[in-house]
Amino acid sequence: MNAKSISIWFVAVAIAVVCGLPDTAAATPEFSSRTEQGCLTCHRDEEGGGALTTTGLRFAAAGYRWPPTGGYRVLGTLRRSVRFLVGLLHIVAAFLWFGTILYVHLMLRPAYASKGLPRGEVILGLATMAVVGVTGILLTASRIAGLEVLVDSPWGRVLSAKIAVYLVMVASAAAAVFFVGPRLKRHRTEAVAPPDGIYDPATLAAFDGSEGRPARVAVQGTVYDVSALPRWRGGAHIKHAAGNDLTDALPRAPHDAKLLERAQRVGTFDPTRRPRKTAVQKAFYVVAYLNLTLVFVVLFLIAYWRWGL
Repeated sequence: MNAKSISIWFVAVAIAVVCGLPDTAAATPEFSSRTEQGCLTCHRDEEGGGALTTTGLRFAAAGYRWPPTGGYRVLGTLRRSVRFLVGLLHIVAAFLWFGTILYVHLMLRPAYASKGLPRGEVILGLATMAVVGVTGILLTASRIAGLEVLVDSPWGRVLSAKIAVYLVMVASAAAAVFFVGPRLKRHRTEAVAPPDGIYDPATLAAFDGSEGRPARVAVQGTVYDVSALPRWRGGAHIKHAAGNDLTDALPRAPHDAKLLERAQRVGTFDPTRRPRKTAVQKAFYVVAYLNLTLVFVVLFLIAYWRWGL
């Protein structure tokens, strides 16, 4: 990685670390008067505020209703240690997942994968999503005593929103991997002539003469189909390959452009023209930028969960 990409990773990790810091709670006289309980009922500090007791945790998780029902699950020392390790794994997996999304979309841009999803990225993405999902379930089960907390308590509703965003990201990733990705790869190997007869570099590259595809080359702005020429069998002629612009190579050849008169002219070549995006490529861009947007939504929810409630 270069210095710029490392800095992007550092920023992403720093944001996640800050958002993952434990939150604090302040005593509110209104709660004390409403519940007819002293500050020490919910707080460890005699003056109020600061760390919450088990009752305070249950009270917050139950939507600040007294007496608290359901709410926060109390764990022993050993179970808290296990939860800490599970939480650490959860954060590491989220770092890898979100960091990869930020790096790919902000540095490489989605166009790098528009011709097919890289296998390494797919494996890393699926693995980290699975780890985040499994550890998230374990962490949720270790913190709440009933599913009603996900609806009745303020932080439970934020947690529900995070779960919903996660499910959307998983669904979009599944669509990209199992639906869009294979079609991107298939489109890369398909040789489709442009309707207007004007070839761009990407379109011409598909006509490489391999796997039954036609062999076509561009010379001095004209595209020729050389599939029927004996010297171009398999899409190769000496050290030249079909699917390329051979204008610069012609002066070094033992023949001139007249030899190509035996080949069929099929169109013209414009090296500055960009290929039109297919419907599948457009779908990939939608999925890619949707996931990027959802990453920032999750970070916002985490920040609100920690400091806004």
